[in-house]
Amino acid sequence: MSDALVFPNSRSGLFDLVNETEHAGQVVSAFYHLPADEYGALQGPFPIAHIYGSGGTQGYVDRVERRTIEVYAPGELAVEVLESIIAFISGSDIDTPSGYFDRIECDTTPEDIPYQSDTLNRAMASVLVTSRPIN
Repeated sequence: MSDALVFPNSRSGLFDLVNETEHAGQVVSAFYHLPADEYGALQGPFPIAHIYGSGGTQGYVDRVERRTIEVYAPGELAVEVLESIIAFISGSDIDTPSGYFDRIECDTTPEDIPYQSDTLNRAMASVLVTSRPIN
């Protein structure tokens, strides 16, 4: 018998909350890995949200994970979509098909990040996802 704690998957939970939802008048597709063609160029339709993790902390009662969300879209739409996503997912007592989360809160606010494209912009923000063990 193991004493290991099992927590809900925060990346999957964010995917459940973001994928195929409408933000700033656009339907957003979420991805764990960016869709690219054989030359490495991003594939649409845009906007797309890229969700990945960057560590966190774990205590005896809960775990707080930092997840980064990047949105790729034409022009200022990237920041507008990400602002809407952050407002939509933030809160307490959030139930998703991937698990229950005590809290999702913005850690770093949405910001336009330099990206090497003539047609796309990239916006990035991070959230803190708090959850308790499943078992």
